[in-house]
Amino acid sequence: MVTGIPSGVNLTLTATTPGCTTRVIAIPAGNCTPVNGSIGDFVWHDLNGDGQQNFGEPGLPGIIVQLYSMTTGFVAQKTTAAGGLYLFTDVPPANYYLKILPPAGWDLTFPDIGNDNTDSDFGSFNGASTTATFTLNSGQNNTTIDAGLFKCAKIGQLVWYDSNKNNVYDSKENGINGLRIYLWKNHFGTWRIWDQTFTGSKPGSPSDDGYFNFCAPPGQYYVEVVMPPLGLVRVVPNVGSNRSIDSDIDSQGKTYIFNINSGQIISDLGAGYYPMAVLGNLVWRDENVNGKQDIGEPKVPGILVQAIEINSGTVVASGVTDNDGIYTLDYLENAQYYLKFVVPAGFSATIPRTTVDELDSDVDHSYGLNTTRAMNMESGVVNNNIDLGVAYGVLPVIWLDVNAKRSGGVNSVQWKVSSEINVSHYILERKSANELEFIEIQGSVKATNNFSGQSIYNLNDAEIDKNLTYYYRIKQIDFDGKYSYSNMVYVNGDVGLSVSLYPNPASQMAQVELTGDFENTYLELLDSDMRLVRNLKVEKSITVLDLNEIAQGVYILRVKSENRVYKDSKLIVIK
Repeated sequence: MVTGIPSGVNLTLTATTPGCTTRVIAIPAGNCTPVNGSIGDFVWHDLNGDGQQNFGEPGLPGIIVQLYSMTTGFVAQKTTAAGGLYLFTDVPPANYYLKILPPAGWDLTFPDIGNDNTDSDFGSFNGASTTATFTLNSGQNNTTIDAGLFKCAKIGQLVWYDSNKNNVYDSKENGINGLRIYLWKNHFGTWRIWDQTFTGSKPGSPSDDGYFNFCAPPGQYYVEVVMPPLGLVRVVPNVGSNRSIDSDIDSQGKTYIFNINSGQIISDLGAGYYPMAVLGNLVWRDENVNGKQDIGEPKVPGILVQAIEINSGTVVASGVTDNDGIYTLDYLENAQYYLKFVVPAGFSATIPRTTVDELDSDVDHSYGLNTTRAMNMESGVVNNNIDLGVAYGVLPVIWLDVNAKRSGGVNSVQWKVSSEINVSHYILERKSANELEFIEIQGSVKATNNFSGQSIYNLNDAEIDKNLTYYYRIKQIDFDGKYSYSNMVYVNGDVGLSVSLYPNPASQMAQVELTGDFENTYLELLDSDMRLVRNLKVEKSITVLDLNEIAQGVYILRVKSENRVYKDSKLIVIK
């Protein structure tokens, strides 16, 4: 007896006996009656949009599911029960597909993701919201056809111009229209651009600009703002505790990565912008190694300059000097930076800060070889005075700091250097405010020639008149007789006159307040080369200096009588 033969299948028997002819017997199919089956199963709310039925994701009632025959078309429809189940019964064997009718505001999740027993089977296989074709055999019960639905998640919503530069959105600040916004999705392990839009007016509002919004499947995302070269940079992100008014983008214009569920709304993504900061300006060859840009000294093209953000150590901008030795580093954000210059072989940085900022060299190796000091940059600030002078050969010493003070009846001068090479000794030179030339102070300091580290030296000047102001400089002498000078510093004399200078730095005006006997007293404004710029006789305790016609730079304000200098004070003029 042969059993288990499917209905409608012809049977062929072959009989083989040794020595006999093989016989083939054909048995036609019998008139078997097919047995009907069933088709189901489950429609659920795919809360996280991963295409799989997860614990806690509920079934959806009231969803219409339709059954279609591949030969006759529509067969029947069912509505899911309270738990999200549906079932077509008494279904004849044939080829079928199912169609689901999601309610308004609902969409199908991604089909055929992961385990087939817990995935979603509906896509666009036989039209919108349909399954692939499947065969129902006689007596088969197919309860594996499931559907996941979700509501779109809303993601937005503002890009604005931070006019008051406080790094948060204020109600009177304008949005920025016309910017491209990308929505990036982690689509089953691969980041891809899921959608894009442009900022514009908020629907229903006549004046709310800079608005954007996405309606996307639940999942993991970030938003990217594409800012064209308009001279704007991002504001400082994550300022304050109110997430609805802060800025959320990083230096690449991207927000943090976030997860969003079905129907959830994230409307506090913001991106603020304000004008960029700019650094520059010049690299020149300091042929006389005086640390000052002298007339006729050549400019140096082809020098790489990098702006490095101090907190992260990241190179955020770079440029190369042009044929005139000029460089520009723009699109700098509100942060603290230092500059690094790549100096050609055979050259070294000249002496830093020997004169006014417009003419000096600013490389003092604060953050390593050929680097500047730290600079705080804010929105809209343009600093075109960061220069470098290069000298042929290796300088015998790098001057890091020089300071002078009066202590115990003597003037004490201390200096710090690094990278000493071939240095014999140091000499202290001084002059009083009434003298024209520096003179050598008795005594010297032998150099340690610490090339890899820093050295600190000190010399005292005891032969002083406590009422006089003295200027000092350090003379460094090589073993081969060559020498260089440090910056100049000074110590004010003790006078029966108190001097206050404010504001400092100053722009349009500064006030000098004298307390004491100021009869026959004068004010002199001297430039960095000690040349007289302005002279005023003191008539009352407060004298106002008009600085409108004074160029930006560092000056000395001298308080003196006809034959005596009382005090020198540094005055910084900014424009």
